[in-house]
Amino acid sequence: MNTIWLDSKTKVPSIAKMAINRDRLQQLLKKGNSTKLSIIQAPGGYGKTTILSQWICKMDEPTSWFSIDAIDNDPIRFWKYVIQSMSDALNNDLATRLFPLFTSHPQSPYELIIDSFLNEISSVKENLHIVLDDYHYIEHPIIHEMMIRFIDYLPNNTRVYILSRTNLPFPLAKWRVKSWITEIGFKQLCFTYKEVEALYKKKNFLLNGSKLYQDVLDLTEGWVTGIQLASLSIAKDEFSVDKFDGTHPFVAEYLMKEIFETLSPSTQDFLLQTSVLNMLEPKVCNLLTDRIDSYDVLVKLVEKGVFTVRLSSNRPVFRYHHLFADVLQSEMRNKYPEEQVAAYYKKAATLLCEKGDYVSAIELVLQQEIYDLADLWITTYLVDIFTTGQLSTFVRWVELLRTNNYSLPFETLVMYIIALTSIPNLQKAKKLIDELEQRHTVNQWMDQPDHQGVVSILTTLKAYVLMAIGDNPEQMVEIIVKQLTVGRVSSRWDHIPMQYNQFEAKISRTLIGSKGKFSPIEESIGFANFFRQSEFKEQNMMGFSYAVLAEILYEANLLEDAMDEIGGGLKYAYRFQDSGLSIPLYLLKSRIYMAKRQFTAAHAVLDHAMEGVTEWYWIRSLQAMKAHCYLMESNRTNAEIELFKMKRPDMLKIELGQEFWLLTYVRFLLATNDIQKALTIAIRVKEKALNENQISTIIEATLLEAISYLKIDRLELAFHTVHKAMELGSSFGYKRIFLDDADSILLLKKYLTFRQKHSNDNWNSVPLSYVEDLLKTKHKMTDESSKDILTPRELDVLQLLASGASNREIASQLFLSEGTIRVYLTTIYSKLGVQSRTQAILLAKEWNL
Repeated sequence: MNTIWLDSKTKVPSIAKMAINRDRLQQLLKKGNSTKLSIIQAPGGYGKTTILSQWICKMDEPTSWFSIDAIDNDPIRFWKYVIQSMSDALNNDLATRLFPLFTSHPQSPYELIIDSFLNEISSVKENLHIVLDDYHYIEHPIIHEMMIRFIDYLPNNTRVYILSRTNLPFPLAKWRVKSWITEIGFKQLCFTYKEVEALYKKKNFLLNGSKLYQDVLDLTEGWVTGIQLASLSIAKDEFSVDKFDGTHPFVAEYLMKEIFETLSPSTQDFLLQTSVLNMLEPKVCNLLTDRIDSYDVLVKLVEKGVFTVRLSSNRPVFRYHHLFADVLQSEMRNKYPEEQVAAYYKKAATLLCEKGDYVSAIELVLQQEIYDLADLWITTYLVDIFTTGQLSTFVRWVELLRTNNYSLPFETLVMYIIALTSIPNLQKAKKLIDELEQRHTVNQWMDQPDHQGVVSILTTLKAYVLMAIGDNPEQMVEIIVKQLTVGRVSSRWDHIPMQYNQFEAKISRTLIGSKGKFSPIEESIGFANFFRQSEFKEQNMMGFSYAVLAEILYEANLLEDAMDEIGGGLKYAYRFQDSGLSIPLYLLKSRIYMAKRQFTAAHAVLDHAMEGVTEWYWIRSLQAMKAHCYLMESNRTNAEIELFKMKRPDMLKIELGQEFWLLTYVRFLLATNDIQKALTIAIRVKEKALNENQISTIIEATLLEAISYLKIDRLELAFHTVHKAMELGSSFGYKRIFLDDADSILLLKKYLTFRQKHSNDNWNSVPLSYVEDLLKTKHKMTDESSKDILTPRELDVLQLLASGASNREIASQLFLSEGTIRVYLTTIYSKLGVQSRTQAILLAKEWNL
């Protein structure tokens, strides 16, 4: 089943008939049209929602409205509501395109969700409005962080409105300096004398003299709810300056004595019993109160102005003002025995659960500490909780139950571990795995037949966590082999798809790729063959085994073998429609063509891949690889065009797989001789990769850092830096990463010469044989490819160039013009992947031309 979405939460609330136009506030909102964010902040009862409802209703532009409740303290639930509301406002498939990000396992990074949403709304030609009402209910720090990012990068066509009772945990000082925000506080929201007069006249209250208007204003200090309370007394001819005090500490007492107690006993009971509901639907209210006239009661409460709001004019959905609901719930606890209160909550929760709103139902019973019922419903809807991505809510429930020493089922605890790995909190996940294993030593729960599906998941989880934290790799391999030997165990989780790669350009940067910690090639091939004979051969995971081995083979310079693995992996990518598998494979395939100097084929692969994806992060990686290809062709103009085709909020921020783009940009900067900027970015990428233990990125960024030092003649620093890269490279079988950049060959040669002249134990961590093998491999690659890529005439030109002849001398000997020779040289440089005459001469001498 799908999570119940309440349409009433995403509709602009109906405006009460007695609401007056407050033009001065509308003018403040109008002045804020040029700002990103409008903040309306004041305590409860100051008319925040009414003012903004009036403002929005005057517009003819798409508006997303989200009325927030306490149960919306889940990043996925929160942003699903915002996106669904905007999708409805635009009447398009925005939600359909973005919702897969919410349901992926492991969970998508929150930055990816925000950036994808920003990317979508920035392409809309209309002005957009997003309203977040009652934001004070949000306490989850991740939601605040996501909101800050959203505002920071908000496109010019979008304006956000946040209504809150409390201060917002945002960098408001920074935003004020940038003139991004419009602020309306309680002082501006307070009624003026004229507004009190206008309200009472609209209600047909003709007060004797202006003094009474002023008395009401003075007593309430302009507080809208206080003025409304006074109007109810005036309607009954009971208003008295001495009797009425509209300040907040007296609201509860006043509401009870002057409002609640004047209602019929039947209505009082209705109010108390239904106060446990956030949203009041007559059908649910009838079942809860055992009556048939709930709709009529609610309509009368609205008409009388008894702090009841109709949320939608199309559907009969109501709610009590939050202050009123609080007072009613307090009175219910005073009036009814504890058992009866619990019974109302339990009955209300059961009704909600029966209509599909299990989240609200579980929240209600947890409030009343009815833990057994919460446990039952969590277990019943556990699969749906995961498929809808509400992991933060699930974690909160489990931690509340565990804090209160409630014993949870093993399946719930195993799913809790999965949720922890998605957040991620790997150390906590590892601790709970240890706890479950310890419990097995006591009661042997893992041996029970009913638990075998859960045990299988737990075993896989343990390997995943060990891999993620880099702890005990031998045990991890042992676990995986054992799992493959045992085979698959069926459970209700079998149909839940796992997303092994969400945005990385290389599978070796994912956990399934061990973050680039390659095993020896013989072991990798043996493990892959063993894996492919297992029961998992029909699973999407098998496609990733092809991708991982393809990247290992490419690094070992076994290009044809790598190409075969790519073909096997793409079959799974097509079958499971998994861009997280297909795009890295296409990128690797194009890289192989580039290694063979077959640039037309490389571009064709990338263009084909581009036709099959719409996600900005995959397009970004494909464009970066095209830029890399153009750089190898010495076409810096097209490389720059590809690099900057896509506009990102912050192109230099290292996140969401941006490392791939950034390292291509570093190569572009090196090609354009902007060495210092290239060096700065390479170091930043390296430091981030070191923090994340991303082996291939550490090597690549460190190598580019060393090349930067070489270009500014800081040779010793260049040698020490490339040495660090080769320490890792030699440990994990990396080869091609050192051979694909023309500048790296010159660096390796100089490094080798330096090592041969300077004997020092500090350098022995990189065997000289490893460096020599790299250079021999490059020489062999170049020698084999040169005959194929250069025409006989181009070889003649290169041979004369290597002999030291000038362009004029080459032209004379070959009976060509100097202009023709320049064209030949440009073509030769491009084919050889060099960028200067000197590099071409050095390469020619290596070939003994």
